[in-house]
Amino acid sequence: MGSTPDDDVDVLVAGAGPVGLMAALHLARAGVSVRLVDAASGPGTTSRALGAHARSLEIYDQTGLLGEIAPHGTRVNAFVRHQGAHTSRTDFDFDGLPTRFPYMFNIDQVVIERVLRGQVAAAGVRVEWATRLESFDQDDQGVTAVLRTGDGPSAEHETVRAKFLWGCDGGHSTVRKSLRLPLEGDSAHTWLIADAIVHTDLARDGVHWLFPAGGALMLFPFPEAGKWRLLDTTGDGDAGRPERIAEQFSTKLSQALGRDTVVETPSWTSEFTIQQRAVPAMRVGRCFVSGDAAHVHSPASGQGLNTGIQDATNLAWKLAMVVRGDADPTLLETYDAERVPIGQALLASTGEVMDTAMVDAAPGDAGTTDADRGFARQLIRNMSGLTIAYPDSPLTVPAGVGEGPRPGQRLVQVTAADAQSPGWTMLRAALRTPAWHLLLFADADADADADADAGAGRGHAAAQAAPLPAWVEKVTISRGRQDRCVWDLDGRLHGTLAVTDGDWILVRPDGYVSARGSGDAELRTALDSLPGLDQSEPAA
Repeated sequence: MGSTPDDDVDVLVAGAGPVGLMAALHLARAGVSVRLVDAASGPGTTSRALGAHARSLEIYDQTGLLGEIAPHGTRVNAFVRHQGAHTSRTDFDFDGLPTRFPYMFNIDQVVIERVLRGQVAAAGVRVEWATRLESFDQDDQGVTAVLRTGDGPSAEHETVRAKFLWGCDGGHSTVRKSLRLPLEGDSAHTWLIADAIVHTDLARDGVHWLFPAGGALMLFPFPEAGKWRLLDTTGDGDAGRPERIAEQFSTKLSQALGRDTVVETPSWTSEFTIQQRAVPAMRVGRCFVSGDAAHVHSPASGQGLNTGIQDATNLAWKLAMVVRGDADPTLLETYDAERVPIGQALLASTGEVMDTAMVDAAPGDAGTTDADRGFARQLIRNMSGLTIAYPDSPLTVPAGVGEGPRPGQRLVQVTAADAQSPGWTMLRAALRTPAWHLLLFADADADADADADAGAGRGHAAAQAAPLPAWVEKVTISRGRQDRCVWDLDGRLHGTLAVTDGDWILVRPDGYVSARGSGDAELRTALDSLPGLDQSEPAA
């Protein structure tokens, strides 16, 4: 489905926060034309989201952003609960969740956006600031949108024709409201948030829960020395009077810790009404919503930005395939099928965090019971994003019970030690291209050059005669040093992926396993079962 001469652009993205920037980056790298507009006059300068969880870090790594982000953050490894004179520390438990990033990474959203803007610009997309999406209409062929640049008598209006409209425009989303998608759920509490220098000796590798009289406090460390995010679940105080807020937090922290603690005047304050809401659908025709435009949560578990980044990574490659003609619009139905249940599930998990953050523990038992440790472990599982999977997706071909990543799960279930092996290092580099990847596990004696050039080969090289669609990139993995292969010299790839010579794994562009098996027949069956995808071979 290529653009018609009447289309100004393939995809119009409303909102240039982290979700819109990630959406535009994925689309542009896949060869899709994008316009990225935002009603704000320029980039945000005040802190908002802070924590990046393990799955988001995996996405940043696959997208090639991690090297620019990593120097600007700090690792958080534990929950620390203060109950009078009792202090308990519960280290994050990632047991059973193999990842290169077994921690929470605190980094200012301002930094994330700055890195993304640089990458978006390098991909040829310009952020159009002070440009508001005023209205739009859609038909069977596309979306007609009206943009307004500037305000007052000098404002200019422009009509844009796009194949698709993607709303990444936040909690007050124009796209969501115009589509009449309700945000269903509750708003029960108002919390006070402030970013400030705190004179304290609290460990800076933990999230701290404290319980002064009347309510609970939470503290999250910034990368900057001495700087913390403070969260007061009582909602007391006037966010417009930062000096008074500093006094209030100083008093409460001193009481909770039993020693004088000084909080300097905050650099940013906000009264945050806790919303636990999500839309029942994230797609209406040719229009989509992602991030806070589709679901809003308590800030306690830091899910907003992380979930939005995952939304963008899920949808972008699907839109790109439809725009390029590699798939028909049936593929876009999988966005709702996969991401709406994730948003709904997060309402329950973040609601549980919110309730727990406001509850005092019994004296002497703070964080020491099996129930507390179990809650902390479940909290990490929910926050990390590592358990998100799509086993029931139309894009998942069941493969039964077995070891290694199963269809519907993320491929890179690997520890940092394994990820640094030659095979995993080469494979992770190969997976950075925005395409489907077919991993073929050949034995060390197979003729890799013939396999790469002509699809012939000897021994147990998998699926070598099967013609592949144009949207699949083949990655041959050998136990030996063969040209144009990933070298699994120490066997760690074969071991962690639980494969033998002759097996194959089909990986989606977002890093999730779509299918796995052995031989041409199983591969052909798997490819043919994927909805809406063009199975044509590349033109000669």
